[in-house]
Amino acid sequence: MNKVTISDIANHAGVSKTSVSYVLSGKKRLSADVEERVMKTVEKLGYTPPRHTARLYKKPPKIINFCLPLESGTISDDPYYIPLIEGAMEYAAAHGYHMMITRLTQGDEAAKEMFYHSFEYVDGIILCNLQRDHVYEQALIDYGIPYVVNGTPDNVDTKYYVDADIEGIAYQAATYLLKKGHRQICYINLAEHLLQSQQRLSGFQLAHQEFGLPWEEHCHSFCNVSMEESYELMEKVLQSKQHSITAVITSNEIQARGAIKVLQERQIAIPQQIAVVSMGGSSLSVIGHPKVTTIDFSPAKIGYESAKMLIEVITRKRIRPSQLIVPGKLIERESS
Repeated sequence: MNKVTISDIANHAGVSKTSVSYVLSGKKRLSADVEERVMKTVEKLGYTPPRHTARLYKKPPKIINFCLPLESGTISDDPYYIPLIEGAMEYAAAHGYHMMITRLTQGDEAAKEMFYHSFEYVDGIILCNLQRDHVYEQALIDYGIPYVVNGTPDNVDTKYYVDADIEGIAYQAATYLLKKGHRQICYINLAEHLLQSQQRLSGFQLAHQEFGLPWEEHCHSFCNVSMEESYELMEKVLQSKQHSITAVITSNEIQARGAIKVLQERQIAIPQQIAVVSMGGSSLSVIGHPKVTTIDFSPAKIGYESAKMLIEVITRKRIRPSQLIVPGKLIERESS
């Protein structure tokens, strides 16, 4: 027989026997303070549950939610997300955390409901793909859920975030081509409402400013993550009398492949007539011909560091507001 009983645990922890039962069985989540006191008391007193209640051996699983608000489509539509998720999963698993993935597509009310329901049992959330006036971030603040943003926010209430140096990466891509003598560059950004799109635009404009070149709005366009849309945009650029471009910069490799397809169909030599540079560093940069020059911002590292920061926030190893910005790395290939 057990020398230590649930009553003993309740007395030492200063909680009810019902609370002890809930904590040990995992049937109901209580406050973090109560759960911690109970589990510390169990360990201190050396309580061993009876064989017929073996489930009491189990501690509540530690869970983080990797949340991806998307405009449309699926995670696999953008190859950036796969290494991002894998990086986060690697760190989480190594530190005893399960990781669930929630995809929030506009109009999907069931997914939205599940996201809010997850507040009851997750320890924290990684929130990706920020948009202006992000309602999900405000919900996390309101509910007091530990979270880390993946992407640089413009919300002053955001305490913890990890991001690539998007402005610096855009500046690096533009400067690379300007140094090569290109003066007519077509800039293909992501959707206008995304925060990172404004950062890219700022980086492009800064490069022109430092080279003493005027910024021409007609050389810059916003475009979704879509090969078809970037194909159509490239077609319009080449048909326009305003453009006599010698280079193209895209925000990811999906857009780059759409642009390259148009150039190849028109038998425009790459890079001799028009050079192509992308940002992102996904596997699409080396699949197909030509291999694409890219500014790689290491999505796997960003995911890994996001999970690391979140777990440190959850475990109170990190309390002060923290930001980590990952720099981009130029990888030259055939397209430039």
